[in-house]
Amino acid sequence: MPKRAIRIVKHIGATPCVAACTHCSQQFKASTSDIRSVKDATASLQSQFDVHKCKPIDSGQDAPRIVREATEGK
Repeated sequence: MPKRAIRIVKHIGATPCVAACTHCSQQFKASTSDIRSVKDATASLQSQFDVHKCKPIDSGQDAPRIVREATEGK
């Protein structure tokens, strides 16, 4: 499993409201009821992060490059 961490990317005042995974960039949002408390918002974001599974990077984006490299000089 790749190393990953949670990173807070948006605050409302001192309260974190949006976080992201440093490996796959998936975002997590605290609900409006959680935003009232820093502790609840942080716990909500952390629990969402803990249960997520990083999705593999889409290898389909590399297809044009792979085809070009395979056909160069032919």
